[in-house]
Amino acid sequence: MGRTAAATVARERAHLLIRLAAIALGGTLVLLAGVGATSLAALVLVIYLAAAVSVRYYPPLQKVPFVVPVLDLAAVTGLAFALPLELGPWILYVFAIGVSALRSGPVGAVAATALAIVGYDATLVARGEQAHATDLWPVQALIAIGLVIAEIVWALGRQDVDTLWSRIHARALSGLTRQREPEEVLRALVPELARLRSVHGAWVWTIGPDQRIRTTVTAGAVPPAEMIVSAEALRALQAPSPLERIAPNMTGLSIPISVDPPLAIGVALEAIKEEDRAATAGAIHDLVGDAASLLSAAFERARREAELRALDDAARAIAEIDGEHTQAGVLASTVLGAERIVSGRAAIIRPSDGSVVVGDLPGGPLAELARDRRLSAIVSASAAPLAAQTLGNDATVALVSLSEGRVLAALGPPDVLSARLPRLEQVARAARDRLALLAERDALQLAANELGRDVQSLGGALRAKEDAMTTAVHELRNPLTAVHGYATLMSRNLQAVQGQLTQLERLMADLLSADQRTPGDEPPVEAAAEARQAIARARIRGARVDLEAPAEPVRLAIGQARFAQLLDNLISNAIKYSPIGEPILVSIHVEDALGRLSVIDHGIGIPAEQLARVFDRFYRVGGTADAVAGQGLGLSICKEIVTAHGGRIWADSEGQGRGSTFSFTLPLAVGAATT
Repeated sequence: MGRTAAATVARERAHLLIRLAAIALGGTLVLLAGVGATSLAALVLVIYLAAAVSVRYYPPLQKVPFVVPVLDLAAVTGLAFALPLELGPWILYVFAIGVSALRSGPVGAVAATALAIVGYDATLVARGEQAHATDLWPVQALIAIGLVIAEIVWALGRQDVDTLWSRIHARALSGLTRQREPEEVLRALVPELARLRSVHGAWVWTIGPDQRIRTTVTAGAVPPAEMIVSAEALRALQAPSPLERIAPNMTGLSIPISVDPPLAIGVALEAIKEEDRAATAGAIHDLVGDAASLLSAAFERARREAELRALDDAARAIAEIDGEHTQAGVLASTVLGAERIVSGRAAIIRPSDGSVVVGDLPGGPLAELARDRRLSAIVSASAAPLAAQTLGNDATVALVSLSEGRVLAALGPPDVLSARLPRLEQVARAARDRLALLAERDALQLAANELGRDVQSLGGALRAKEDAMTTAVHELRNPLTAVHGYATLMSRNLQAVQGQLTQLERLMADLLSADQRTPGDEPPVEAAAEARQAIARARIRGARVDLEAPAEPVRLAIGQARFAQLLDNLISNAIKYSPIGEPILVSIHVEDALGRLSVIDHGIGIPAEQLARVFDRFYRVGGTADAVAGQGLGLSICKEIVTAHGGRIWADSEGQGRGSTFSFTLPLAVGAATT
């Protein structure tokens, strides 16, 4: 059984008890009246008892209009008519007034009192010969008793209402105090207001710019979601006001609940009596007032938590910036940190040309806002036509100077940007310091790289000079050896000595000169003629060297000095690695516009895995370094000469102990025969 049904049952039980008390008192009066009045009075009592029990246990009778009030007054009036006036039967009207007051409140008590006086006066009129002047005083007593009962009932009813409001207020306040976020407080408050008696609907008004208010957090009947109100209505929202001043087609109250941000509570009321309206309005004011304190505390708590989050976000962004090792990384971390701080979007732009360095915001509109403006600043997009068109009139941008003509721009709610601007400045300051440090590091690194290149260049030059001197020493050794041989035969071959000295001078001039001649500057050579002279020089040293050459001249595109140097190195290499007395063959052929020359020996041979390295500088075939004198330069010099003149050089060998063949090709001189 619900609370309302239980109260109804208890009230009907009280009605029955009061009627039974009236019947009991009436029975006592009947006994005192004597035999003359017993019959009629007893009949009335029996009928009254039957009617009282029927009304109590047959609910449909309670719904018939005027049955219950008429029942009590008619029964008491019948008893007052049947009983002697000196017994005071008027006292029974008190019970009728009590039942009516319990059923209908103060109004019922007053109405029952008036009807009781009418009924008692009718009884006096009907029994005029028995009435005395003293019988009129009960009328005054009934009036006094009726007024007292009405006042008592009204006070009890008022106490019940107050208790009810207190209970509702306590329940609503208990729900509100459990909320932490401002939005949660409002969402808990509005339904509680809507549940109050005579409330038709409740909502929250968010007061925005341009006299625009938005309806949020609604319950029941509410006004439009967004309205543009007059300046007078906007002023009315700043203090408790009738709802009609803001929404003319609604009746109720408007109560401000927050200043920062500006919020107001709207409550629509049904058409009720003025006294009930006052009670409801008082309950609404009390509940909104308590909720305003809780909402203010929630907003303050939310602001502090947001500030702590912003501090954490700023510290995190600064740590990320300090951990970056490139300027691009610093700029990217700055934008990401700014977006977290303002819970929006950010970018780095150049106001000079509107270019976007990092981020996805449009550079042109932001540059328009940043030009000719002292930074840091918070600017509305409506301040510039292009920005208003691209970002929207309601958009707000925070602008913070970064470095080198760059500006950090953050897009977000105006109140958030205002609160977070110091954090954005801290992040921008950290980015400036890190960028300056990285720029200094990059400059030092660039200088170090340039110094390294200079050192490498100088080292290369020194190595080149050292290599040139080593090559010169090696190349001077062959002509000197030939000179030594010719010197022993000077009397027989003085002309050959002079030729070798000339060759020696030419080599020294070529190898030690800083301005060496390039290929093609010298006239071509006839391969067979030069080969014969090289063989003659080798034979002086006791070697057996033969020549195999075509009858026609083979003219090669190489200078005489370089070709002689090339032949001397290859023949000398063959002599060093061949047993004494073993023949060496120099072969000359023409193949596809190239002259091919091979030096074939029957010496120690070369392993297959070392053939590709024999032309490397300072490389010696394994196992020969101690047995054969040399520095490992001759073949590398041959490769450099052949390569410089557009040719190719290679070595062939069938393995150790089976000899070696060193061959090279050179282009034929222009105009020389190709077959």
